[in-house]
Amino acid sequence: MHEEGLESGRTPGAGATFRRWLAFHEPITPNLRLIPDGFVELRTPQETLAAFLEVDLGHERGPVWKEKTENYLQLALSGDFERHFGQPRFRVLVLASSERRMHSLRKTVGAITQKIFWFATLEAIHAQGFVAPVWYRPTGDTSKPLIEEHL
Repeated sequence: MHEEGLESGRTPGAGATFRRWLAFHEPITPNLRLIPDGFVELRTPQETLAAFLEVDLGHERGPVWKEKTENYLQLALSGDFERHFGQPRFRVLVLASSERRMHSLRKTVGAITQKIFWFATLEAIHAQGFVAPVWYRPTGDTSKPLIEEHL
């Protein structure tokens, strides 16, 4: 996923706008070997949703994903995220190259945690949109929208 489509002020849907996009070239904190593919903040009528992006092209094996998962959990629990980004919590949005790969990653991550991770395929995002109900949690069979609309 490229920066186009993630510009500040653009409407991704569900009453949300892109607030901020960051790319990383070094670890996000000195304590963790974690270099996300990107970071995005979406402003919704209810809150600001902060999320790291991981675009998976199928090159990283299970042990790498286990380490990433543990690093993201450490980031969430340590307080470092809030200190560095000014938000109380975050999600990790994993964009996979295929359905098969997405489900494999869900299984790997789901063995460690059912929290913070959301999964979709690049194809589904391109076809239906970033906030569409194409997102899966580590466990469960139902896709969900990235942002729940509150009436």
